Amino acid sequence: MKYGVPMQTENAKAISKLKWAREMRGYSQQSLADATGVNVRNIRAMECGQIDINKAYASTVYKLATALGVTMEELLDV
Repeated sequence: MKYGVPMQTENAKAISKLKWAREMRGYSQQSLADATGVNVRNIRAMECGQIDINKAYASTVYKLATALGVTMEELLDV
């Protein structure tokens, strides 16, 4: 893993991976939304567990991963 995304509990893995990667790159939720075209509400929902990032569209995960400089697998619980 490029950033060494930490492993968390089963329920919080992908959520904290997204937030951790976003914060490591210095993005706010809004700036990440602007950079990717992903709705800021969806980013917030993924970070707090209302949306399971593992069930998100591949194109959404790809946009987030690309902007954050990580692989899709690093954001997902794979």
